Amino acid sequence: MEPLRGTDPGRLAGHRILGRLGAGGMGVVYLARSPGGSLAALKVIHAEYARDAGFRARFRREVAAAGRIESPWVVPLTDADPDADAPWLATAYVPGPSLAEAVAAYGALPEDAVRVLGARLASALRDVHAAGLVHRDVKPGNVLLAVDGPRLIDFGIARAAGTSDDTVLTASGVVVGTPGYLSPEQARGDDGQGVGAPSDVFALGCLLAYATTGRPPFGAGMVDALLFRAVHEEADLDGVPRALAPVLRSCLAKEPERRPTAAALADSLAEGPAERTADGAEQRAGWLPGPLLRLVAERSEAGTALPDVEPTEVDAAGEGGGARGAERAAPATPPAADAPATDARSARGPGRRRLLLAGAATALAVGGGLTARSALSGGDGARGRHAPGGAEVALGLHADLSGDHRAIGTAQERGVRLAVEEHNARADTDVRVAVRVEDDGGDPDRAERAARRLTEDRAVLAVVGPTTDAAALSSLATYDGALMPVLAVSPGPVRLYVLGSRSLVHMRPHDSLLPFFLSAHLRGEAGSRSIGVLSDRMAGDHGWEIGSTLSRVLHDAGHPVVPRVVSALSGDFGPPVEALLDAGADSVVFAGHHDRAALLARELHRRDFPGARAAAHGVLDARFPSAAGEAAEGWVVAAPVLDATVAPRARDFAEAHRKRFGSAPRWYAAEAYDAARLALRELTGLPRARRERDHLTTALRGAAYEGIAKSYAFEPETGAMVIDGGGVFLWKVTGGRFRYLGPASHVVPG
Repeated sequence: MEPLRGTDPGRLAGHRILGRLGAGGMGVVYLARSPGGSLAALKVIHAEYARDAGFRARFRREVAAAGRIESPWVVPLTDADPDADAPWLATAYVPGPSLAEAVAAYGALPEDAVRVLGARLASALRDVHAAGLVHRDVKPGNVLLAVDGPRLIDFGIARAAGTSDDTVLTASGVVVGTPGYLSPEQARGDDGQGVGAPSDVFALGCLLAYATTGRPPFGAGMVDALLFRAVHEEADLDGVPRALAPVLRSCLAKEPERRPTAAALADSLAEGPAERTADGAEQRAGWLPGPLLRLVAERSEAGTALPDVEPTEVDAAGEGGGARGAERAAPATPPAADAPATDARSARGPGRRRLLLAGAATALAVGGGLTARSALSGGDGARGRHAPGGAEVALGLHADLSGDHRAIGTAQERGVRLAVEEHNARADTDVRVAVRVEDDGGDPDRAERAARRLTEDRAVLAVVGPTTDAAALSSLATYDGALMPVLAVSPGPVRLYVLGSRSLVHMRPHDSLLPFFLSAHLRGEAGSRSIGVLSDRMAGDHGWEIGSTLSRVLHDAGHPVVPRVVSALSGDFGPPVEALLDAGADSVVFAGHHDRAALLARELHRRDFPGARAAAHGVLDARFPSAAGEAAEGWVVAAPVLDATVAPRARDFAEAHRKRFGSAPRWYAAEAYDAARLALRELTGLPRARRERDHLTTALRGAAYEGIAKSYAFEPETGAMVIDGGGVFLWKVTGGRFRYLGPASHVVPG
């Protein structure tokens, strides 16, 4: 991204312009933040071209075409105004390189990567053709690479299939498209009746040949020579892997009727080593080679280092009135115990070790190509405007209190309530605070509605939560649009801040840092010589993030690693375990969740496997030892949660919790207590006139805080927690339950 120039606008149609992504003779593409808070690629046409009736007609067609397509592999149109003085359109921002840039910098892609590339682009074309359109310019420069797959862009010369409705723009005998990636019918300048969906398939065949060999299949040189070769000569497929060559030849048939459809091509390319979902969709994690992953990571990181984003003002006119009844009554008598946490506002010095940076290359890559969804689902009833119970402001709690993770959600609620009650009991406080609760039941759709209700309640100045990864990802755009500070205690995806959030405060190390601690434990205390890493496709991003990052960490350290994948469609862990043991693994790490970990544990136990077994926080659940039985004994889990019942620094908190709720604090209660205490400290530290969401967000991201669970400090640009080698703890299954071992280290002893 390039900096803005003096002639560039600061805003356009509610979009805040952040930098330049590229420029050409016809216009400029900017990186912008939409009114809803998402990052966008904003394409603005120069005024002189806008005055040309033919060009404006073409641009209207581009907007109309892009708006008709719904596909996960096509960059979606988010907004546009083709009739403005300077016409513009906005699409979701994909922080990855183009295929052309990637191949030029790093060479041809491996066969597996080309299969994923082809299958997903063919799926994109299937959706384009289903919308009645032909792209007509499928080329490496119009494909962006993200960690989860490619994205097709630029519908500037797309047209309705089988028609000649763009005669104002093109006519018979005029070549439209990019030489070297043109079908014979395009190269001949056939009219609309001759250039249809098979033309896009031919272009995709050219693109895949380029991706797998590093050169265009019809060579380079003068335009006339390229057009002649496309019509009369066979493509150069020397170097294409044997298994791919027949597929590409079928795409590059001279006669359109002999080429496969985009749907058939997607199916044929998806066959092979990739896993398939229940609906037949092709799946593969970590499809890009390492150097490209790092490039995507760098682009993602650059996209989050944004200059001076102006705060979004909440439009009071758009808010309703009345309470929805989600508030739970706080007890009348708060406990007398003082807060055990102490404050630490010292600045972070230059010698501070940041494990965050050590893992950035793979951690940031997880979120490449993903944008926050800004559609807001409405809820029933009126909206609250005032904090209940006579309090001046409210602290929101967004949690799963009735779903699969209700134990964690309830623990978080108790931690927040205890912190607020202690705050209100202080004689020196100048503001009373209420707790405003929303239960999403662990459902992403309900989470978005819960976030909307909390943001529409003007009394709520910050939110602790949500409980789950899915709920956090679903609701972040809503919170971001209102600049509501969100203190995320238990969610772990690195995508939460790669999305470019303005309001997230991540109160735990993200998932891509946990493998450093697992690596240190296995290579150190466990003495593992060869570590098997089993990534569970059923766990989605969590499995990929833990498994692929750990494999890279071990590989970079020169430690033998055996990475394997278990299909989401299979509950039989026998074959993957057999593969790990045959490859010499003497320890096993499971990258997945507790239910499937129990299946693996029983399989290892059945084989009398003697080595170390470990996992990340997805397995820290009481249901794991319950389901696995004696097979769970000895499993070690690295998780960003301490045991407040035994940790010395949490002694006062645990005593206050028992006094207030009649039971010991459960997992994540102390972390939620810390989050609430931090929010209350920063809120009361602001002048009354500045006690607003945007100012509180700024204060929180600049804070340093010594909590009872962790020491907290944050990256101001992203809200990510800065890690100084702490914040992660080890747990071990002993006697049928998880027992706390204490803080984990990311450094291998000796």
